[in-house]
Amino acid sequence: MFARNWPQVLIAASLAILLYSLILHISTIIALEKTLEQGTILNLVLSLTLLLLTSVLLPFIIYKYHLQGPPRKENHEKQYRLNDILGSIPMAIMIVDNELNISYINGTWEQLVGYTREEVVGKKLTELQQWLQEEKTTSCPPGGDPESLLLCREIEITGKNGEQIHLALETRPLMRGNNREGIIIYFRDISTEVKYDLLKQTSDTILERMVGGVIVVDATGRVIMFNRTAEQISGVAVSSAIGRHIWDIFPHTDRNNLITLQALERSEALGPLEIQYKFNGKDFYLLISSDVLRDRHGRVSGAVTVFNDITELRHQRELQHNQEKLVVVGQMAAGMAHELRNPLTSIKGFAQLLSERVEDAKNKEYLDVIIQEVDRTNEIISDFLVLARPHSTHGENVDLNRLINELLPLVESQCLLTQVELVTDLAPELPSIKAQPDQLKQVLLNLIHNALQAMEEQPVRRLTLISRWLAESDEILLVVRDTGHGMSGEILSRLSTPFFTTKDAGTGLGLTISYRIIENHGGRIEVNSQEGAGSEFRIYLPVQDSGQIH
Repeated sequence: MFARNWPQVLIAASLAILLYSLILHISTIIALEKTLEQGTILNLVLSLTLLLLTSVLLPFIIYKYHLQGPPRKENHEKQYRLNDILGSIPMAIMIVDNELNISYINGTWEQLVGYTREEVVGKKLTELQQWLQEEKTTSCPPGGDPESLLLCREIEITGKNGEQIHLALETRPLMRGNNREGIIIYFRDISTEVKYDLLKQTSDTILERMVGGVIVVDATGRVIMFNRTAEQISGVAVSSAIGRHIWDIFPHTDRNNLITLQALERSEALGPLEIQYKFNGKDFYLLISSDVLRDRHGRVSGAVTVFNDITELRHQRELQHNQEKLVVVGQMAAGMAHELRNPLTSIKGFAQLLSERVEDAKNKEYLDVIIQEVDRTNEIISDFLVLARPHSTHGENVDLNRLINELLPLVESQCLLTQVELVTDLAPELPSIKAQPDQLKQVLLNLIHNALQAMEEQPVRRLTLISRWLAESDEILLVVRDTGHGMSGEILSRLSTPFFTTKDAGTGLGLTISYRIIENHGGRIEVNSQEGAGSEFRIYLPVQDSGQIH
């Protein structure tokens, strides 16, 4: 009880002793007032005053001492413990006072920057900033004073060893009651994040500039990266592709045939392979490769697929192959034409002579068949000569609309006989081109004849002829469209092959010759066809020297 209330007991005892001394002195002064000298009385009064002051101050001093207490060992231990805690925190910490004098840094800050506590503590923050170089980038608005300039920022500094360090800074006020005694600054090393961002930006730029498509999927086949070339080839927007499964990007392809999924299933690289895919109803030939991605434990985490559109390259390769065939056919035709036409002329002449002299109707019928077959053979030889004839650069100005109109009476009569609706959609103004009109008529008549044959058994029969001027590419486009039975992909791939035909009585040279004529004019023929939905032949002819507009 006494141990807990000793300040109060001590104060009461002091007051009692002082009170007793005061009463004793006053009694003595009164009793001896007549016998004592004036100086002695003055000394007693001064002693009495000192006792009064002591009686007032001593209790206050004892109470104040009780409240504050002497420096204790526990306070030092708490301070050391706090320093140990701050030193063990993996985040760099600095404390500055209100004058921006550095009063503390922890061990993590020393390890991060390289300067020791002895080199830093006591320095001005602005002085330290000169050591660490000027700030490079910032995420906070600039201020007018050093505090706003240096605190709460993302900065780049140079460590003591010369290494560049990227730091993110956060600040908190150091408060005691309502008063701010300083600022605590937290430093976070973001050098790895900055390097990652730079690497990602570089890789993204490279991927976006690649001429090939790149698709990256995770282990479940979900798209996590899709570059612009992939968007252009597939017709699927990047924003729409991200997050979708790979088989949703290729909806017309069997999931088991997707090389990306095959690579994931086999956990190995596949390709390069030439594969046909269909995008938006159009066939593409892709040169495609795929390889798996692995995490740091060696487990498959996804796959990257790279592909290039080789549709045009494949088309050019087929054209070159067909050109080689045409060269062989042309050389053979040139050698055979003269040798065959001479005996055919004799056969036809004698057949005509016999037909006039023979009276038997049956024999006359046989002779007429001989004459017709000789004529048919001569037509085949003429077709051979077209293939063998070298490309002629001579031509005349041709108005393609007028050329089509010249053919219309013949085409209309054929459509009338076969009950086909004829639709013409000719552009009002077309530039003239340099061409050989008879050869272009041959091509158009051949395509129209094929279209009419393709619609013989169709419920809807419509033949459409279109002409357009493509100003952006400076080409004339002629279209022959039908509603016939269409063609399969295999037939489409062999259309320009000599002697290939699907007709019982065809020679297989009509389209071959048409392709050759258009190529000789510097143009090209493209075909769109779908089984059961008809075909569309598109003839592109260059306007080499833009002539008059018709």
